[in-house]
Amino acid sequence: MLQKFNEKNRDLIVNIDGKLLHRNEAGISPFDSSVQGGDAVWEGLRLYQGRIFKLSEHLDRLRNSAMALAYATIPSHQAITEEIRRTLRANGMFDDVHIRLTLTRGIKITSGMDPRLNQFGPTLIVLAEHKAPVYSTAGLSLITSSVRRFPPDCLDPKIHHNNLLQSILAKIEANASGAPE
Repeated sequence: MLQKFNEKNRDLIVNIDGKLLHRNEAGISPFDSSVQGGDAVWEGLRLYQGRIFKLSEHLDRLRNSAMALAYATIPSHQAITEEIRRTLRANGMFDDVHIRLTLTRGIKITSGMDPRLNQFGPTLIVLAEHKAPVYSTAGLSLITSSVRRFPPDCLDPKIHHNNLLQSILAKIEANASGAPE
């Protein structure tokens, strides 16, 4: 397994909609769109020496993905950046950090797939972990999975969405074959 637990992450503070919570207390509503149907977009960012690598480009892609999914409201770059920085400060993080930024369509008034059920605005989740890059520069073993991605005419591959089932199934296949990827 390439990813390992880092002891520094035992008492992480997670940011959910501006609330800073211990990792063991953090949670989202079962009515949130990400739980109801995987309706969320995400970005993975890296923090090096106090600087977030290509932050503007990542926030642009997050916004473009949310717009492609017709989110009614999307937080500004400034608002998202402030929540990222609050989370990093709360955790005393400066370097060798991976930030998983997730924006869901938000909480629904009742369960269902219809986006009109989302009447409270989006949910922003900032998860920052002490995590070195996963892949070494020396190369790795891999397989060509039998799992295929949706073709572009079915789901635009430029949308960085939370439905990662195809990747998870491919990872299960790689694990079963003994390949890291």
